[in-house]
Amino acid sequence: MSLQINHDQLADKILLYTRSKPQEFFSIQTLSKFCNCNLSDIITAYNILVTYGYIFDKNKNDELKFISAPDTLSSTEVGYNLKTKFIGQTCYSYNKIKSTNDIASDLAEQNAPEGTIITADEQTKGRGRLGRVWHSSSGTGIYLSLILRPKFSPEEAPGISLITALSLAETINEIIPDKVKIKWPNDVLISGKKTAGILSELSAEKNKINYLIIGVGININQTTADFPDNIINLATSIRISAKTKISRVKLLQQFLTKLEKEYLLYQKHSLKKSHKRLLQYSSLLNKEITLLSGKEKITGKVIDINIKGALVIKIGDKIKAFSSGEVTIVKDMRLYKK
Repeated sequence: MSLQINHDQLADKILLYTRSKPQEFFSIQTLSKFCNCNLSDIITAYNILVTYGYIFDKNKNDELKFISAPDTLSSTEVGYNLKTKFIGQTCYSYNKIKSTNDIASDLAEQNAPEGTIITADEQTKGRGRLGRVWHSSSGTGIYLSLILRPKFSPEEAPGISLITALSLAETINEIIPDKVKIKWPNDVLISGKKTAGILSELSAEKNKINYLIIGVGININQTTADFPDNIINLATSIRISAKTKISRVKLLQQFLTKLEKEYLLYQKHSLKKSHKRLLQYSSLLNKEITLLSGKEKITGKVIDINIKGALVIKIGDKIKAFSSGEVTIVKDMRLYKK
């Protein structure tokens, strides 16, 4: 009796083998022997890879050589050569879902390991802070949620949004130098326009965090035509600024690698190791702003982001720190003469 072949698993095996030797051609017979299966199974698995967007060269002997992989946020592509210890090593990928944060919350409740990520090529109900809608067009951005299980107290959780923003800003800055800023508490800007947003959702009890979900939406390869009219003057993408198409997979891997490093530093040192860089990337430092925090509305000058992640504002003769709030930059700076 013959064993039932899982052709998706077989396709992964063929992909890893041919990808590891990109200069070589492989006959169907060689692949059949390597995978210990029938020729027809190899052909079926090969056709699956082609359907997924993998490209192979064929010579006159019908031998195959790996050429390139699709720029999809699949677990196979995200995990290939990912240089992290735990962030992203478990990955659930979807073509189209309502919200990666919703899936992440369900998985976290089922004890998914720390570092688990959920990716989607498209979200139909992506959301940002304060219940805002995040426009998640298909195949152009990165829509991601990360499950963390930190050991520190819930009061320290807001800093995670900042180190996430810092990790992303530094990643984008390698592509577009000197144009990237962080708008406290959770936006990444290119030339003053929003290119990424971060949404943190916490499950905690008293002094213990059960889990923390970090949702990240990044505009990567959108063109101006991809943005709705109501946000065209407020949003941008990395592609628009870089004037070239960007590998989503490569950018995501670089971001996850930086984020893991920053997360481990944060657990030991809070924001002490990140503070200087956060200020360098801040779009608000030394700016006059209006901040709405709950029912309180204040206007003042931003003078710092403290090591707890709070925005430090000079209001007249007083200095106050705010851990959350909605910020608007005031254009008129005449109140603060040099």
